[in-house]
Amino acid sequence: MARGIRSCHDALVTTPRIEFEADVFSPSGLTLLVDGAAQSHVDPLDATRLFFEYVRRIAHVIDGVAQPGGPIRALHLGGGALTLPRYVTATRPGSSQVVVDHDAELVDTVLARLPLPRGADIEIVIADARDAVVSLASVPPFDLVVVDLYTRLEAPAFVDDPGFMGGCLGLLAPGGVVVVNVADAAGLARLGAQARALARADPGAELLVAGDPSVLAGAEEGNAVLVAAPRGLPAGLEERILAGGPFPGAVLTGHRLDAAIWGAC
Repeated sequence: MARGIRSCHDALVTTPRIEFEADVFSPSGLTLLVDGAAQSHVDPLDATRLFFEYVRRIAHVIDGVAQPGGPIRALHLGGGALTLPRYVTATRPGSSQVVVDHDAELVDTVLARLPLPRGADIEIVIADARDAVVSLASVPPFDLVVVDLYTRLEAPAFVDDPGFMGGCLGLLAPGGVVVVNVADAAGLARLGAQARALARADPGAELLVAGDPSVLAGAEEGNAVLVAAPRGLPAGLEERILAGGPFPGAVLTGHRLDAAIWGAC
């Protein structure tokens, strides 16, 4: 059965305005809005129906981790409407997952409107992500760590810190990956900072970035998906992401990624 909510602190958090908007494209989809900004989309009747482009790209990464369809151990830093934990439960039965979110009010509201699937092994921890990464270092490692930390449209400054990213990498089992949602303005400043943080934390890790070509070229704002794998990217991951869409799509690795993020050197 679905596991309960555990609180790691009692910090007072300003209550946001939380709303659910019906999906005009399907009879069952809902979009979570926080202070008017779209945060997550969930179809409670089909957890594999993913609406946001970056979420679909992250799902392709999830599909490429470990054995196809087999259970994994996953950590989600940032909960939203629990879209990706629901996806993992639907596509990889038997998976064990931990979700960390600092906003208890948001989590309670989401679960009241969109309960977790019956039988899901999902533990929800109310905590600051930095603290959680430290405390989770003593538990069994994860095949997947997803970092999707935003308050409204802003990411916390610590996601640019090599210490924090190194902590995320340190939670991985052999063959595991860290996946980061990077919502960026034109110019890729945020993506560059977070990619450099991962590279400094583990210079030997393989990096990959996926997204819309105009976003990865720095011409437009949008979301990029940043993947880091200390022991090498899963085989065929680039091809999986490109083939799976959404379209148009682009993937940067190796020298192309170095040129896009750090500049030619």
